[in-house]
Amino acid sequence: MASKSLKNWQGIACVIGLDFGDSGKGRLIDDLAQNAHIVARFNGGSNAGHTVRNQFGAFALHMIPSGIFNQKATCIIGRGVAVDLESLIDDEFQQLKKVGVSWKNLIIDDQATLTMPWHKLKDGIRENYRKTKIGTVGKGIGPTYADRVERSGLRVYDLIAKDFREKLADELSFQNKFFNLKLKFENIFSQYAKYATIIKSHVATTIPVIKKAKKDGKNILFEGAQGYFLDIDSGTYPYVTSSSTGVLGIWRSFDIHPFDINQVVGITKAYLTRVGAGPMPTKINSHEKETIIEKGTEFGTTSGRVRDPGWLDLVLIKHAVAANKVNSLALTKLDILSGFKNIKICIGYKIASQVANYVSGDATSLEKCQPQYEVLPGWRQDISKARNFKDLPKNAKNYIKFIEKFTQVPVNIIGVGPEREQAIYV
Repeated sequence: MASKSLKNWQGIACVIGLDFGDSGKGRLIDDLAQNAHIVARFNGGSNAGHTVRNQFGAFALHMIPSGIFNQKATCIIGRGVAVDLESLIDDEFQQLKKVGVSWKNLIIDDQATLTMPWHKLKDGIRENYRKTKIGTVGKGIGPTYADRVERSGLRVYDLIAKDFREKLADELSFQNKFFNLKLKFENIFSQYAKYATIIKSHVATTIPVIKKAKKDGKNILFEGAQGYFLDIDSGTYPYVTSSSTGVLGIWRSFDIHPFDINQVVGITKAYLTRVGAGPMPTKINSHEKETIIEKGTEFGTTSGRVRDPGWLDLVLIKHAVAANKVNSLALTKLDILSGFKNIKICIGYKIASQVANYVSGDATSLEKCQPQYEVLPGWRQDISKARNFKDLPKNAKNYIKFIEKFTQVPVNIIGVGPEREQAIYV
């Protein structure tokens, strides 16, 4: 175990999901953000579902950084984010308003691409057309990023520019003509003119803000969305998201080189889950499945869909650790495994009796992989009240030590429940 607690981290840190997502990034960011001067979201859009529970209540955040509850911190939505103003303003601002949490310190990058109504419609059309569904949640993220790459996407800058009406009319005409969407210009213009008035004071170029904070020695915390194996390049393509979910996403959004990041915190549950389509070699089909779903409340924050559980896959975790130069692990939901007599943990793959490994970006090869398990003894005790590593049962400690030994990275944070105080910092 590491001797220095992440509770008092300094410098530049980031939280990267090492799995298929839904591992508790929002809750961890909310906690680590108490020590941050800046919390910056670098990828994804409203398809992200970050659940936060703290002294203000319970929140389902999709756009706004989970560090918003530190009212002294500047929260940034970077240029690599697909900005869904409907989610941000009509949903998340309202959640915060109800409990008196201000978003005055929020900055939205003027170069970020807007998710517009036609993106959400096209997302559904494309998914319905597919013979093999990829499991999109229909928030328009893929079409938003596609428009950015095609150099036709409207940006936040365009929204507050004098010629927004003309740009919107031109783009909407194209979308209606070639995709037969039948969207009404005046309705959309009226809606987004209102949004422009609300966010205008929050719009800025954010890279200089990050650069100055770095120069001044401020604590900067980068927040990602989704897990590494949903990365557009490195994940299980085509069952992936449309952005860079690892440290590369920080570089693309903020021009911060990965070498400048002091703490790369990789987060995963003590087991895996996957929502939607795509391979997961350790998927559980035995009686433990329903127990994990029920105890872990494994339902998507954004979609509400049931997450398929799987045993922890150290082949994938070790790959993600190496690719992102992870130097600290956060293991969440360890308490959900309490009560199991034995716990499986994947330590290798085989394809037709031959040793295999994860092939970056290839879902087809992963579908063929058969997991090779180590079976560890479980524990019966309720660990939700544990506040120190020494309070954990022997077998729970051994489970953590096994992960550390296999990945060669220390487990610095252990989650034994959803509340802030249920995070053990080692």
